[in-house]
Amino acid sequence: HNTAPTMSDNQASVGPPNGESLKEKLLRGSLLADSNAQEAIPILEAVQKDVVALSLFSQNETLEDVSTKTIPFLALEHFLAIAYTNLPASPGKIVERKSNILKCCDLWASFLGSLERLEQLSRDEEKEFHELMEETDTSKAMPAPNRDVKIAKFKAQQQAKKEAQHLKALRERRGRMGMAADEEVDGHDEESLERSFFLKQLELQKADALEQWAQSKRELPMIEMMVKMEEERQRTQKHQGGPPVQDTRPPPNSGKPLQLTQVTKSATGQLQFNRSEVRSKVFQPGWNQPTMSLEELGEREYHQAMEREERQKQAQAEQMNQPRRYKDLVRDGMEDNAELVDASAKLDQEWDDWKDQNPRGSGNKHAMRGDKNF
Repeated sequence: HNTAPTMSDNQASVGPPNGESLKEKLLRGSLLADSNAQEAIPILEAVQKDVVALSLFSQNETLEDVSTKTIPFLALEHFLAIAYTNLPASPGKIVERKSNILKCCDLWASFLGSLERLEQLSRDEEKEFHELMEETDTSKAMPAPNRDVKIAKFKAQQQAKKEAQHLKALRERRGRMGMAADEEVDGHDEESLERSFFLKQLELQKADALEQWAQSKRELPMIEMMVKMEEERQRTQKHQGGPPVQDTRPPPNSGKPLQLTQVTKSATGQLQFNRSEVRSKVFQPGWNQPTMSLEELGEREYHQAMEREERQKQAQAEQMNQPRRYKDLVRDGMEDNAELVDASAKLDQEWDDWKDQNPRGSGNKHAMRGDKNF
C-alpha cells in the first residue's frame, strides 16, 4: 500500500549516503517503511523533527501557499504510521502491539487533519475521516465496509494510479530530452508537472491512509480481547503462586503443525492415545481458491485468442497453396499460379475420367426394375 514519494533529482539509495538531504531522507524512510520498519522509524522521526524545526508548514496557510518541493513532506505522518504498523509483534508483547496501533491511528489522524485543513478531502472522505475520529471505543468492533463503496474506491484508486504513471512518464521524457524549465510538454512546464505529480501521489496516499486506519481500528478490539486474556492469565498465576506465566506459543505462520491427541477405547475397554498432526491446510476453505486476478485471466485469454487467430491464418495460407480444381483457382484468384494450374489440370482430368467410368444414374439399381411404360 505504500506510495513512496518520487524525487525529481537523484534517486536516493537505501543505505545512508554522506550529505543526505532532507528530501532524500524522506524517500529512504518511506521505502524502508514496508521492508524494514525498525530502520525506517528513526529516519522518519528525524525528518519529522527537522520539519518542525524548519517550520515548513503553517496552520493558516492554504495549498496554494505550500511550495511544490515541500508537498511530499505532507505525507510524513502517513509513512511513519505504515512503519509502526509493520513492526513485528513479538510473542507475549500484545500490549506493545496495542501501543503501536494507537500511535498509528494518531499519526493518520494528524495526516488527514492536515489535508482537511488544506481542503484536500472530498465530502465522502471528510465524512469517513470524522467517523474514524469519533470511534474511540477500542473494544467495539467497527462495521464492515459497504461492498459498493469498496468497489467505487478501488476504481478511483486505479484511475489515480494511471494518471500518476502518466505524469511520471512525462517527467522522465523531460529528463531524457533535456528540456528547459519553461518548455511545455502535454500542457505542463517543469514546475506545473512536478506539482501535479506530487498532488496525485498525495491523493493516493490519502486513500491508502483512510483504508489502513480503518483496518487498524478493526484490529484493536481483537487486541483488547487478547490483552484481557493475558491479564487474566497473569492474575490466575499470581493467586496460585509461582512466577508469572510467559506466553510461549509460537508466533503466527511459524510453520509448525497443530498436534492433536485422540483418546479412543479399544474392544477390551482400554484407552488408546493417538497423536496426529493437523497441517494448516485443514483450515482452508473446501472449494478451489482463485489463482489469478481478472486482469491476468483476461490477458491470458487475449493471448490465446491471438495465437488461435495466427494458427488460423497459417492454415488458410497453407490451404491456398494446396492443389484444387481450376474453377476453384479462378474463384480464389489463383489462376496465374503455374504450378497450381498444372496440378489442377491433373485433378480435372481425373475427375472427367471418373465421370466417364461412372455415368450419371449408374449407381441407381432400382431404376432398371419394373415396367418402363408406367
